[in-house]
Amino acid sequence: LKMILPLLYILVVLVSAAQSCTNILVTPGASDDGNPMIAYNADSYDLFGSLYHYPPSDNDDDDPNNKKMRKCYSWDDGTYLGEIPEASKTYNVVGNTNERGLVITETTFGGVYLGNQEGAILDYGSLIWITLQRSETARQAIQTMSHLMDTYGYASSGESFSLADRIHGEVWIMEVISRGSTGAKGAAWVARRVPDGYIAAHSNQARITTFPRNDSDNCLYSHDVVELAKSNGLYNNNDDSSSSNEDDFSFSDIYDKVTFEGARLCDARTWAVFSILSTDANFQQKYESYAKGIDLTNRMPLWIQPNHKLLLKDVIQLLDNHYEHTALASNQDVGAGPFQSPYRSGPLIWYHDGNCFHNERPIAIQKTGFTLVAQIRMHMPTPLSSILWFGVDDSSTAPRYPVYGSSRKVSPAYSGKGPQDGVPSPVLKFDLNKAFWVQNMVANFAYSHQWNSIFPLIHKKKQEILDSFLQGLSQIDSKAIQLFSQNSKDAMIQTVTDYSVMAGDQLHNEWLQYYGELFVRFRDFGDITVKKDNPNCNCEVQLKPYSNRWKNILVRDTGTHYSCHHESQDMKESNNFLRAINQHTSSASSEYVPVETPITYLSKLELKSLK
Repeated sequence: LKMILPLLYILVVLVSAAQSCTNILVTPGASDDGNPMIAYNADSYDLFGSLYHYPPSDNDDDDPNNKKMRKCYSWDDGTYLGEIPEASKTYNVVGNTNERGLVITETTFGGVYLGNQEGAILDYGSLIWITLQRSETARQAIQTMSHLMDTYGYASSGESFSLADRIHGEVWIMEVISRGSTGAKGAAWVARRVPDGYIAAHSNQARITTFPRNDSDNCLYSHDVVELAKSNGLYNNNDDSSSSNEDDFSFSDIYDKVTFEGARLCDARTWAVFSILSTDANFQQKYESYAKGIDLTNRMPLWIQPNHKLLLKDVIQLLDNHYEHTALASNQDVGAGPFQSPYRSGPLIWYHDGNCFHNERPIAIQKTGFTLVAQIRMHMPTPLSSILWFGVDDSSTAPRYPVYGSSRKVSPAYSGKGPQDGVPSPVLKFDLNKAFWVQNMVANFAYSHQWNSIFPLIHKKKQEILDSFLQGLSQIDSKAIQLFSQNSKDAMIQTVTDYSVMAGDQLHNEWLQYYGELFVRFRDFGDITVKKDNPNCNCEVQLKPYSNRWKNILVRDTGTHYSCHHESQDMKESNNFLRAINQHTSSASSEYVPVETPITYLSKLELKSLK
C-alpha cells in the first residue's frame, strides 16, 4: 500500500469530532432476549435535548407541478441548505426510530477534506430523519441514503452511521466521506453487517478498514469508494489495470487515518466498551497502548463477541462509563478534586507553557444533548416493535423513559424541534417545564458538590425508575397486542401514544422532586439525613471529611498554610468538650452534635458559640 497525501488535501481531525457522539451496536444473538439494540449519545454544548417527532404523511398529488417540498437545514448550525421533494408517503418517526422498527444513529469522524460540495442540500442530520421517514429495513435505508446523497449532494464531513431493523434483525455500520468538489455529488461509502452474536461500537473515529468486495449479504459499498481515493492522490495500488491488488484498501486508513486524537479522544471509548465485554480477559491491556494514542498501529477489531448476553440494563450501564478502573480513569488525580469527579471544565484540548495537553473524553460527558437506547423487538407486531429508552443531558445521570416508535405525540417535557427543522436551539431559555433543564440541574448539582456521594444515589434511583417502567411497559404491551389482534389499529396507536406521553410527564415530575430531595440533603456540602430523635430538626448533619488522598494533595500543595500551630492544646480541649456533649443524656438540648461529626474541625470560637 502506498499513500500519497498532496498538500491540496488535508487530513482533518477536528476537536468538534472528538467532542461528539458514541454508538454501541448489539446484534440479536448478542442480546439476552434475542433482539437488536443500538445505544446513542448525542453530545454537543449547544444541542438542546429534545425528542424530535415527524408524523406520518400522505403527499400523493396527481399534479407533478404541485409537489410538496421539504426545507433542509444543517443539524449542526441551523444553516438553510435548500429543499427537496417530499416522499409520496412517510412513516411516523420518533427520535431515531420509526414505526416500522428501523433505527439510525451516528457519530462524526471528520476525515479528509476534498473541498466544498457546491449546492449540497443534505447534511448528516437531515439524512437520518428523511431516511427514517422513507425506509423499513437497514438495507433499504443504506440504499436510500446513498440515493439521497447522490441526488441532492452531501453537505457534511465524514460520518459513521449505525442501522438496525425489525424485519430482518440486521445490524450495520455505514461509513461515508464527502466527494467534495470533485464534480460528483454525494459521498463514497462502505457498509458492513455486524455478524450475529457480536457487538460493535464507534466513537468519532472511522473503524471500517479492509472489506470484502464479493459478499453483498454482509458488505455494501459505493462504486467509487476506491476510485475517489485514487483520483485525489490518497491511494495508489500501483496497478490501475486490475482491482486484484485493492484488497489492502482500508477505508479508515485512507479517509480518516488514526492520529493521537483519533485514538485517545475518540476510539478509546470503543476500547472501554470492548474491554468490559470482550471474551478476551486481556483485551483491555492488549489494546491499552492504542487507546492511549501511543501505538496507532495496534488497531482493535471492528466487532467482538461479548462475554455474556446483554440485557437492556447492561447497555444502559455502558453509557455510564467514565473509564473507571482503567488506565484512562480521571477520578483519582488532582483534577478530580476532593470528591473524585471524572469531569473537567474548560476545552478538551488546552495549552500550558507552549505545550499541548488534553482532558480525557469518556462515554459519559456533561455536554450530552440527548441519550437513548433503542430496543427493536422482533417478536412484536411491527407498530409495537421499537422502543426508545430516552433521556436528556449526561447519560450517566439521566433517567430514561420508554417511547414507542409509533407514538403520535411526545411528552411536552421532552418535545421540541431542532436546528434541522430551522428552529434555533433554546439553550439560553431556562424552563422548568422542560426535562433538559431539570436533568441538567440534578447533574450539575452532583458535579459541583459531592460527586462520589451523590452519583451512587442517582445511579440507584435511575435503576428503580427503569424497573418501574419495565413493569408498566409490559402491561401496555399486552393491551396493545390485544387491540392489534382485533384489528383496532387506531386504538392501539392511541394506547401506546397515551402511555409514551404519560411516561415522559411522570418522569419529569419525579426527577424535579428528586432534585429537591438531593438539594435538601446535600446543600452547603453537608449530608443532612432523617434522625427522628433529634427534636431540633428531626435530622442529623454530617460533614464529609476529605479523603486521605485529597489531604495528601492539599498538604503537598500548601505546605503549612493550613497547619494548626497550637494543635495539641486546642484539639485536646475541643475533643474533650465535644465528647462531654455527646455523652449528655438530654436529647432536648439544641446543642446536640452527632458523634459522626468530625470533631477536629471545630475551633475555640465555635466551641464558645455552643456554650
